[in-house]
Amino acid sequence: MVMRFKEIIKEIGEAGKRTETVKIYYSETETKKEGWREVEPYSLSTDIPPDGEFLVYGKDHIRPGHILNAYNVGSGDKTAHSFILGKIRKAKRTGKSFEGREKWPVKF
Repeated sequence: MVMRFKEIIKEIGEAGKRTETVKIYYSETETKKEGWREVEPYSLSTDIPPDGEFLVYGKDHIRPGHILNAYNVGSGDKTAHSFILGKIRKAKRTGKSFEGREKWPVKF
């Protein structure tokens, strides 16, 4: 079952405010198959950094074309990833806390 967009944003936003990881079910990409990914949510923006402006969860109007900037837990990557919100089919908070990374401030 695909969740409603507002429910997905609420799960991501609430996890971000609490610095908790969130599992997202994301569409297939060039490098990964469709499926669940556990991520540390850092911010929402209008476009991929550094071009995008940050959005404030609970204040700004969030749209499907906007971006979730997040770290993919367990990937071993040292950079954040950008996920198009409209391609996230499901989201659920994990209850697992994370500490923000030095170069990536949490902006929720």
